[in-house]
Amino acid sequence: MSRLMGLAGLAIFSANAVAQDAGTRMSREDLLAFLPGTKVSHISSTTGSQRTWTNEPDGHFVASSDGKGYMGNALGTRSATARGTWSVNDQGKYCIEIDWRNVNSEKWCSSILKTADGNYYLGVVAQKSRIEFTK
Repeated sequence: MSRLMGLAGLAIFSANAVAQDAGTRMSREDLLAFLPGTKVSHISSTTGSQRTWTNEPDGHFVASSDGKGYMGNALGTRSATARGTWSVNDQGKYCIEIDWRNVNSEKWCSSILKTADGNYYLGVVAQKSRIEFTK
């Protein structure tokens, strides 16, 4: 019986460790309180370009990009800026729209996961989906 309880305890510990590694999904209310005024830094998983902006309280921002990953710009020598908007939808996802002038517009929504070490991720805890928020 004690061996069975030990195995059950190990299973609960393992499940908690996995949940902690996966991060905690921030709620809609958490995001609405946290996001206004935060500075954002994110590397696009599709292009590899680093983009930065500040989530203004009115839902707008001006994004800057180093332009890496776009044809003819492998060295990131052609930076760009564009206006954008941010919001939190009814499902509690952080939503971004950026009207890049010379390339396709960007529009996406993602849940935000916060890990115990204070890092943030878009949808899944993986280095390629890391996003930085600072006040």
